[in-house]
Order: sequence, then structure tokens, then C-alpha cells
Amino acid sequence: MLPIAPLLLAGLLFSRPSLPFEPLTEAHVLDAPTRHIRASDTGVRSLLRRGFRNSPTFAALIMRLQRSDVIVYVEGVPRLPGALEGRMMMLPRVNGYRYVRIQIAPRGAPEDSIAVLGHELQHAVEIADAMEVIDSDGLERLYARIGVRSGPQVYDTNAAQQTGRVIRRELGVIS
Repeated sequence: MLPIAPLLLAGLLFSRPSLPFEPLTEAHVLDAPTRHIRASDTGVRSLLRRGFRNSPTFAALIMRLQRSDVIVYVEGVPRLPGALEGRMMMLPRVNGYRYVRIQIAPRGAPEDSIAVLGHELQHAVEIADAMEVIDSDGLERLYARIGVRSGPQVYDTNAAQQTGRVIRRELGVIS
């Protein structure tokens, strides 16, 4: 039996056929105009870069999203409602692309914020894998099916929780 991290990584990389071959270098997935993960905040860009370099699972999430029809906008915010450290919202579909907005409230060490971001990127991959999700209603139906509800329009998944834990271990954070 394989440990969970390689299985998770293999599932992310091979879960769906890729779009036409693209070199998936750090510059391509984080800096190119065709990147699918976008952030204007330098702090968030630094977290993305650090996560990509230091966590194979985090890098696999970014590569999986790069090969999808999902564009992810990530922003750092001072705080989120309640005890949330991160959240994801669905934006309207435009020109064949689905758009997702992730907000994170960086707290503590950068590795903690990277794990939270990885958790949210796993949710974006869940959307990438669910072609029927094209709006907020579809998002609600998806998470009613695959998630665990913890409040009004607040869901989580075991996969996202596990992804966060794996990324923490890869970054050397003891949890």
C-alpha cells in the first residue's frame, strides 16, 4: 500500500486528460500571462512560489489547475468571518473558463498560510473535476454532495483537510 501523499499526488496529476502539452515550469504556472493561478498581492505571490518550490503536493495542485478550464484569483485579506483562515467563491463563467476567487487571511508562519492556500486550491481542483459546476448554485450542489456542512454556505471536504495536512508535513510543520 502506498502512503497517502504519493497517491494524492498521482491522483492530481493523472485525474483527467491534460490540455495540449505545456511546459510546466515555475515561471509558466506562476508568471506567464496564460497562468491559471493569479495574485496581484506580492505576499500571496511569495506564498505561491514558496509552496510550489517546497511542497510536491502544492505544486501538483497548481499544475492540475493549469491544465483545467478553471482560473483562480487569490487574494490576501486582513480577516475573514468567524474562525475562517481561507475561503473560496465561484465567479461567473466567461468565454469557456470557470473562475474561482480564493481569499486567505495569512496568520502565523508562512508555512501555515501555504497549507491553508493548498487546502483552498484543493477545493478549486474539486471544481475543475466537476464540469457541471459553472455557477454558485452548481457549487452549492457539488459541496452538498461531496462536502461536510459546517454553517450556512460553509462546507469542507476530507480531501481538502487531508491536502492541508500533507502540505504541512512536506513543509516541515508539525501538526
